[in-house]
Amino acid sequence: MNALLWKLGAATLICVGLFLGGYAKGRSDARVAVLADTVKAYKKRTDVDAKVRNMDAADLCIELGGLPDDCEQLRGLEQNPR
Repeated sequence: MNALLWKLGAATLICVGLFLGGYAKGRSDARVAVLADTVKAYKKRTDVDAKVRNMDAADLCIELGGLPDDCEQLRGLEQNPR
């Protein structure tokens, strides 16, 4: 009877250890996935920022959905330096 309890206790500890190991691995994998997505979003934002920075007022107006005839009025206007 005593040996059976030891075996049952050892099996329970092994199962708990495997569960906790899998749980920790899952959390780690999730963190890595979130960080990878964050890096991708940052790189995409950097590309978009560079594209927008290089646009003049008329091109930006058209990109944001303005009508080309209305946006052409913005071409050639200079922004006031800050």
